[in-house]
Amino acid sequence: MNSSKSNLANKNKKSIFKNNNLTQLFKLISEKKGFFALILATLLSQLYITYYVSENVKIEEEDGKKKFNSKLIGAYIVVIVVILILAFITMPPWLKFILFSIFSSAFGVILGYRKSGVDPGIVKSALVGTASIFVTMFAFGVALIASGIKLGLQFGLGLFFALLFLIIVSIVQLFIVESSFLTKIIVIGSLVLFSIYIVYDTNSILQRNYSGDFITASLDYYLDIINIFSGLLTGLEFDD
Repeated sequence: MNSSKSNLANKNKKSIFKNNNLTQLFKLISEKKGFFALILATLLSQLYITYYVSENVKIEEEDGKKKFNSKLIGAYIVVIVVILILAFITMPPWLKFILFSIFSSAFGVILGYRKSGVDPGIVKSALVGTASIFVTMFAFGVALIASGIKLGLQFGLGLFFALLFLIIVSIVQLFIVESSFLTKIIVIGSLVLFSIYIVYDTNSILQRNYSGDFITASLDYYLDIINIFSGLLTGLEFDD
C-alpha cells in the first residue's frame, strides 16, 4: 500500500515537473518569438547572398582543372578577418549586418569554387540533407529545454576543443597525409559536431540573454549550416 502511494507521489511529481518545464518553454518562446524572427530573417538573407554569389562566381580553369586564383585566396582572407572582427569588436547591429553580408559573399566565392563541377543532383541532395538536419537538431534543442536540460559553458568548451581537434586533423590530411579514409572520418566528425552545435546554439538562444544581438545568434546557425552542407557535399561525392 505504501509502495503504491509512493509510486503515485513520484508520478505526480514528474507530471508537475514536466508541466512546469513546458510552461517555462512556452513562456520563453513567447518572449523570444520576435528575437527568433530576426534571427531567421537574417539567416535566410545571408544564406541567399551566399547562394547567389556561389551561382554567379566565375571559376577560372587551367588545363581542365579549377585554378586556385587570387579571387579565392582573397575570399579566404576576408572570411578570416571578418570573423575575427565580429568575434572581438563591439559594434552596432547595422554594422554587424554589413560585415556579415561581406562574410557571406566571401563564403559564396569559396562555395562556388567548391561545388564547381559537382553533379547538380549531389548539390540538391546536400541541400535537402542540410535542411533536414537543421530542422531535426533545432527541434531536439527545443526538446532539451522542455525536458529541463540546459547545456552550459562546459559543454560549449567541449565542442570548441572537438572543433580544434577536427581542424588539426583536417590540416594534417590536407598537407601531410592524403587519405580517403581519413577524409571520410573528417566528414563524419564534421557532420556530427556541427549537428550538435545546432542543438547547443538553440539551447543557448533559449536560455541566454543576447541583449538583442540577433546577428551573433544568426551567425552561429549560419556557420553550422554551411559546414554541414560542405560535409554532406564531400560525403555524397565519395559515395557517387
